[in-house]
Amino acid sequence: MILNFLIIQRYILKRHFGPFIFGLLIITLLFLLNLVFRILGRILSKGLDLAVIIEFFILNLAWIIAMAVPMAVLTAALMAFGTLSADNEITALKASGVNLMRIIGFNLIIASFLAAELIWFNNSVLPNFNHRARLLGTDINAKRPTLKLEPGVLFQQEEFNILVQKILEEKENVSLVAGVTIFSKESQQYNQIITAKKGEIRVDENNDRLLLRLFDGEVHKIDWENLIDYQVLKFPEHLITIEMPGMKLIRREDEYYSDREMSSKLMLKKVHEKYKNMEQSRERILQAVLPQVTNDLKLNLPTEGKLDTFYLPNELENDANVQKSTFLKKKKMLENNHQEVNILHLLSTYQNLYYKIRTENNIMRIDERGSYSLLVEIHKKYSIPIACIIFVLVGSALGIISKRGNMAASSGVGLFFFLLYWTFLIGGEELADRQIISPAVAMWSPNVIVGILGVYLTFAIVKETPLIFTNLGIKPLFQPLIQLFQNEKAESNHENS
Repeated sequence: MILNFLIIQRYILKRHFGPFIFGLLIITLLFLLNLVFRILGRILSKGLDLAVIIEFFILNLAWIIAMAVPMAVLTAALMAFGTLSADNEITALKASGVNLMRIIGFNLIIASFLAAELIWFNNSVLPNFNHRARLLGTDINAKRPTLKLEPGVLFQQEEFNILVQKILEEKENVSLVAGVTIFSKESQQYNQIITAKKGEIRVDENNDRLLLRLFDGEVHKIDWENLIDYQVLKFPEHLITIEMPGMKLIRREDEYYSDREMSSKLMLKKVHEKYKNMEQSRERILQAVLPQVTNDLKLNLPTEGKLDTFYLPNELENDANVQKSTFLKKKKMLENNHQEVNILHLLSTYQNLYYKIRTENNIMRIDERGSYSLLVEIHKKYSIPIACIIFVLVGSALGIISKRGNMAASSGVGLFFFLLYWTFLIGGEELADRQIISPAVAMWSPNVIVGILGVYLTFAIVKETPLIFTNLGIKPLFQPLIQLFQNEKAESNHENS
């Protein structure tokens, strides 16, 4: 019995293998094409070697694989179980006493191993590739475009412009041209226009410069503040060296790592550091506020005897002829003055205390925002791989319901659910970055929502119970999807007949 079950499982896994590889390749290709259309023109204009371009796309392939694997799992489950259901093999397995839940459960175990490998990939391989891809992209952006001359097209740079009428011959980094015009911008006051009948333009990438050898030409120098002083110099041969820093691709190293370039362990360490910094900021606020408030809650004004002794001169104390009313008036005036001084000092103290609290509070907000971003990436490294298990449930149930195993239907349904999942994921990430919801809720809620749907569909298929949307009046929402499957099934029956 166990041997028969293993044979059935191996047969079903074979049905998954082909669609999984095919789906992974197609999805990866789509991501790569999107990347190519966005940045290939900018990369090619830099005059990079083919090896550097290939390296750039290989480094970006890491995050593409991390995204494509769960979607490929969903497509494979849809196609495999759709084909089994269309060929009535699911019905035959049920008639033979094979528990459909055990078949799906075995696939869940395989998906769990795949999810574990993807978690390792996200923590060990992906951060390094993302870091190297960012550095290489920064170096490519810093590199100047290579000199690419076209007849009649002005090649523009900040310091000079070059226009050629005809390209006689082109070799590696060397161009023989005819009808050369160079517009040189020395300063706002002086401009030079150099013309030549022929020329040789050599690109020296090692020294970041252009070497121009011009033949039979003229140099026109214009002084915009003194247009009468117009100079013309004819030459049979003229050598020009133009410095162009950044022509050579310089590979730099950087010790800074963003949240997408760190493993979960390293990001968790950063989160603890930010929590520690936030706790230290709270301690500094308490140390600044508590002593001041405690001191000001006490009766801080001097007593009557001390005030008399401190402020009143001796002659007022010893003079028995001083009227009591005069003494009391002066005493009250001195008390008011003393209170005003204390109030001004107190206002200044609390104003400084307010600025200190506000500064520490801003530091805590920055640390809290950074911890949220790090926690989002930590949970994402685990939630996306776990989606492989969720997609097995959804794909198996939908494949059996559809009874179609072709690529078009499976890809369409898979794309719909993957977009649904990804919409929840992106929306949750945005809310978590704004600190509206916790990172754990943001990253795991898509798995919970789609997972509940997958569990329900799986148990409905195993128990052969009608789906709930047929009884709740929301069938029109699924009508386009149902119509797609019905049309394909009718076409298939027509072809078989």
